[in-house]
Amino acid sequence: MNIKDLKNYGIPSCVLDIWKENYSPHLLPLQEEAVRNYGILSCVGNEEGRIQYAPTGDNNKREEVRNDGIANQNLLVIAPPSSGKSFLGEMAAISRVTHHKKIIYLLPLKSPAEAKYRHFKNLYNSLGEDTVISTRNHREEDYRIIGGNYKIAVMAYEKFNYFLLKYPKLLKDVSLVIIDEMQSINHPKWGPLLEDIIEHLHKKELAHLKIIGLSAFIENQKALLKWFPIQTRTLLSYQYPVKLRKGMVRDGIFEYITSHKKNTCICRKEIFFKPKSVRDNCFEDYLLETLKYLINQGESTLIFFPTCAETRHWAELLASRLKSPAVSSPSSALKDLTKMEETLSRERS
Repeated sequence: MNIKDLKNYGIPSCVLDIWKENYSPHLLPLQEEAVRNYGILSCVGNEEGRIQYAPTGDNNKREEVRNDGIANQNLLVIAPPSSGKSFLGEMAAISRVTHHKKIIYLLPLKSPAEAKYRHFKNLYNSLGEDTVISTRNHREEDYRIIGGNYKIAVMAYEKFNYFLLKYPKLLKDVSLVIIDEMQSINHPKWGPLLEDIIEHLHKKELAHLKIIGLSAFIENQKALLKWFPIQTRTLLSYQYPVKLRKGMVRDGIFEYITSHKKNTCICRKEIFFKPKSVRDNCFEDYLLETLKYLINQGESTLIFFPTCAETRHWAELLASRLKSPAVSSPSSALKDLTKMEETLSRERS
């Protein structure tokens, strides 16, 4: 399905132009499934079995778009990283906002909440889709959320839970709550908080409110499916949009498993660098040589470290050691950092 085909679901052309410019012109399989069979773009209510007719673009042709009473059914989406969950949630949010409905978008931490807030502001403020943010560090727009004077509210879990308890009428005119990063249910801090949020939402029994949960795969997934509120449809996808290779680099050779056949693993090898390029058991050398290889292949790379201090340390070291024509200037990223709140990482950049 193409982005342009979403006009049949009531998405304005100005929004489609933004999506085509900032995303692929084609929906990923998960997104198409959610549009066709899970009603993420429906926002007309629970009219069972209604058939809507939308123009297809041809002169006199019209296409049937079924609602089938799924507009306000809760939805839990569980899929791998990079499968398109975030844009799926964004499509659901903007479809409601363009029909003059309010939505709340939840994230566990202030950093991803701030990133999502800037994203919505940059893409949709020109259309008049006003976006506000509320985290522990951002309270300046809380009064607007309390008064319902917004279209999109991006909030951290902790702040939203506080608002639910403090202001019982918070969700009176809210059409959709999107809970992103629901795999946080396994986190010792965010898990209990997320449970409280879901329980509060479930008890309110607001007929007009739809909940969409977005989660990566987690352990004890069956328990999550059983615990999420009743009248919830589940969209599970095991398809990765790109081929992933899991393996180990040793002596400059990347060994990875490609498939399993008849209880045996089929392995392949790829030479990253010569063994003499690194010192024995030196993580820094291995990391640098591996990154050089991937950079020369024109591949983007994500590196994860367990703490902020380690992330900062290695970011500074790699930036200083990988200066080459193959590495593009980080000027755009540095420019974005200047718009963020003051932090140690911002100052060091």
